[in-house]
Amino acid sequence: MLLSSKNVLVFAATGAIASEVARKFAREGAQVWLSGRNAEALKTLVRQITDEGGIAKADVVDATDPIAVTDYVNRVAATAGSIDAVFNGIGGRPVDLGYPEPSTKVELSQFLKPLQIILGSTFLTSRTVGVQMMQQGSGSIVTLSATLSGMTAANMAGISATCGAIEAMTRSLAGEFGRAGVRVNCVRGSAMPETRTIQETMAGQSRIFGEMPPMSLPPLGRPISVAETASTAAFLASDAASGMTGQVITVCAGAFVG
Repeated sequence: MLLSSKNVLVFAATGAIASEVARKFAREGAQVWLSGRNAEALKTLVRQITDEGGIAKADVVDATDPIAVTDYVNRVAATAGSIDAVFNGIGGRPVDLGYPEPSTKVELSQFLKPLQIILGSTFLTSRTVGVQMMQQGSGSIVTLSATLSGMTAANMAGISATCGAIEAMTRSLAGEFGRAGVRVNCVRGSAMPETRTIQETMAGQSRIFGEMPPMSLPPLGRPISVAETASTAAFLASDAASGMTGQVITVCAGAFVG
């Protein structure tokens, strides 16, 4: 198994992508430390993982709160002895993050909201766990982006900027943490129709445009799945990717190349 005996943290663990990442990490042998703001959803996820024979523990943690994140990371490190990998799946409903919406109608505060919440939390959790990993001389940080960073996607300025910023930050942290043996890589996924985020985004675009134009299928003839994104995250978290850092790995069924 890719992550046998590893201690892995998953922040904002109850979302569609992060919960599948947590289940995949556990299937690959990791002891998974889950956190999020919804206690009942965390309990359900722990039960799903343990029912499959995995090991998971959960705590209520706001991944945008610096004190809460630091206290949680220190507590896990003291209990587990090491933190081998971390994944932050923080997101939010499109309506709460201000997209899709024409940029001509977007207030500056609305534009900055996904940057503050998603990029801010990814920075906070990555740098906090990075301190622990640099002290122990090893570890893998896996960030999450989307192919919006390389698209001309209308009405998505704030979230597109966030994706691009996460990728740039990933490269910077890789350069900063690398000499201490810590790897930092990013999973960049394309649209996964099974997620509520994509369903609500498409509904919002249809509201703006009237009727969305048909989208051509990628070379694989289908969109990607959440499970495929989670598998890529598990690979990057594992020692199988020991020679990789500062990379943005695109999971898109061939829709984007280069």
